[in-house]
Amino acid sequence: MYQVYTTKAIIVKSTAIGEANKLYFLLTKDLGFIKATAQGVRLDKSKLKGHLQDYSFVQISLVKGKELWRITNAETIVQQSYIKDLGKMSVIKNIFSLMLRLLHGEEKNEDLFLCVENLYLFFLDQTLSSEELKNCETITVLRILYYLGYFKKIPELSSFTEGYALSRGLIASFTDMRKFAINEINSALHETNL
Repeated sequence: MYQVYTTKAIIVKSTAIGEANKLYFLLTKDLGFIKATAQGVRLDKSKLKGHLQDYSFVQISLVKGKELWRITNAETIVQQSYIKDLGKMSVIKNIFSLMLRLLHGEEKNEDLFLCVENLYLFFLDQTLSSEELKNCETITVLRILYYLGYFKKIPELSSFTEGYALSRGLIASFTDMRKFAINEINSALHETNL
């Protein structure tokens, strides 16, 4: 009998495979960044179809197969359609694109998951200007690089890289540091050849 693992997950990307299946790239709280398949999910009768949308935040159950994880159940926590603002969706897509470049193999990284989860939860309740969105994106990228070990500790940025929560105060205080932070991000990405 297979052991079922249940964890929170964010659906970073999916791609169709076979006639009715999909391959999902998932950032999970308990298992790290994994790839998992869902059988028959593209069929109209699939009970998982509505829960497994790209960019959705879900509670997911999985079993480990020989090569890939297999999704057995999912329940939506936050559906991507709840984030209606195009600016917010653009930030999420940019962050997920970066994560797909940086993450390889399964390795639990709860700090990384909490960082992205907090961005999602912050976005749900806030109306943000384009300036605030740029700050949210840059702070989140800083944290991702920091939690993945690509970014050294810089005293001027430590109040932004350490922790998970986003607040209007934190975002407002970041405006004067954004240009410096972007230079540091570009330098870190250059060193990783990404």
